[in-house]
Amino acid sequence: MRTTRPGRPATLLAAGLGTLLSAGLAAPAHAAGAPAEGVYQLGASSVFAGQAVTLTQLSLTGDEDDSVQNRQVDWGDGTQEPMGDAVSLAHRYATPGSYPVKVAITDLDGDSAGTVTDGDTVTVAAVGGTYKLLVGTVWSGPEGTQATALALSGVPAAADTVKIGWGDGSVSEVPRTTTRVVHTYPKAGTQQVTVTLADENGDSAARAVGSVAVKSDLTRPYMTVTTPAKKSKASSWRTVRGTVGDKASGLHLAAVGLAQVHGRTEYYYNGKKWVKGPAENAKAFIVRAGSNGTWSFKPVVAPAKGSLIVWYAAIDKVGNVYAPVGKRVSLTG
Repeated sequence: MRTTRPGRPATLLAAGLGTLLSAGLAAPAHAAGAPAEGVYQLGASSVFAGQAVTLTQLSLTGDEDDSVQNRQVDWGDGTQEPMGDAVSLAHRYATPGSYPVKVAITDLDGDSAGTVTDGDTVTVAAVGGTYKLLVGTVWSGPEGTQATALALSGVPAAADTVKIGWGDGSVSEVPRTTTRVVHTYPKAGTQQVTVTLADENGDSAARAVGSVAVKSDLTRPYMTVTTPAKKSKASSWRTVRGTVGDKASGLHLAAVGLAQVHGRTEYYYNGKKWVKGPAENAKAFIVRAGSNGTWSFKPVVAPAKGSLIVWYAAIDKVGNVYAPVGKRVSLTG
């Protein structure tokens, strides 16, 4: 009698099952059907460079048996990406141009192209307009910083607002019809200014429009009174002259005042005549610097013998002041 070793039937059963699995008989084959059909829609067909466009899947039929393996979006600018499990995908365009958008559907039942309804092309416009910094260099001093300004023109009609980045962390957002925006920097430094266009699609890429150099000015202006050759003669002071200027932010204004002392009596000049009273009551008169940096002032009534006091002071455009005690001369003839 032939004897069968224990475990032999189990071994044969396992070997047979392995053969069936390797032959693909353990699971039913996919039943071929019609390829899937997808319908998609772009959130915008016209944007500025730097703005994003969203592609949304409106429907996908023929995937009831999970036969769709992939949905690949071609944005038309050389970028392709799968949608994965999402029903929408966003893409940001960097360069102006016209870009056709396509969707390729990979399906076990056969590949197909998705339909992009209501237009399948995105038109990307440049960040347009003309922008000019009116002041490229400003000064910062005791009274603060000079203002700079940006002139705007030709802003595209599609934009709702313009955002101006001043480079110091502050942004001015203005309607697109704005023609001039002023800004004051809090401290010295060189700042890069940019412009961004904004609408319902968000912000465009930032466009550089120039730089502003903010320089520190803590230097006083200068002002002098010229002493004539015959300084003791009253007639030599019929017209008072001197020099004035500033080597940084520029001269804002300069002023002169006149007083006299006869013995113990003081007089001050009020623009029309010499008035008896304290010398410090002298009226200040604005003097203008000529192209060569000189100034002059001629009182209606000439000074007489005695002591002549010339008060003078200057201030620059950021608040630095030069105000000496004044010049005193003795007039004897």
